[in-house]
Amino acid sequence: MPKKTFFRLRDEKQECILRAAIHEFVEHGFERAKIGDITKKAGVATGSMYQYFDDKKELFIYCAEWSLEVFMKKLQERTDMNCMDVYTYFQDSISKMEVIDEERELAIFMQTILREPELKDASMNAMYKTGDRYIRTLIKNSKDKGVVRTDINDELLMEYFIAVTDRFRARWMERYVDFTKQTSKQQQALQKELQQMLVLLRNGMGV
Repeated sequence: MPKKTFFRLRDEKQECILRAAIHEFVEHGFERAKIGDITKKAGVATGSMYQYFDDKKELFIYCAEWSLEVFMKKLQERTDMNCMDVYTYFQDSISKMEVIDEERELAIFMQTILREPELKDASMNAMYKTGDRYIRTLIKNSKDKGVVRTDINDELLMEYFIAVTDRFRARWMERYVDFTKQTSKQQQALQKELQQMLVLLRNGMGV
């Protein structure tokens, strides 16, 4: 996590630093990324970065958490999460495509996390903390609508939802990052996978 001094910065400055870091990580990977190049792009002194983060690893992990937070907030601007349930969330593909198109570098960065073995677990755990807040909303909405079982507690429903959807979501985002390179046949295959995944959800959670 960032130090308190980071959160004392204006939101715009925080975003500037994080986007500069994400750009550096995407361009060069974690090992070759340089704090000096990040601070130069962000317009801050190199020494200041260590007043905000303990080291480059902490910066990388927080960038992962922040990237997902940006995606979810922008998705909420397009579609009210309070109106979604565990099934309709995946059917709103147009809004997700719009966010990926708008934040392509963040999407690419989140894919690079999987190629950083020493950082993957910590980064994914940070992202899960953010994602869990939104999943809890989906579970609550689903129970309110009467579309999932109420005899199973929310924690178990969340575990099942994540287990069924997690790999699909990662693959879905990876494919849409390279959306222009896909054939219509590949898009149809992805849509078929989506329908099969929803069947699994309904069989395990549905009423």
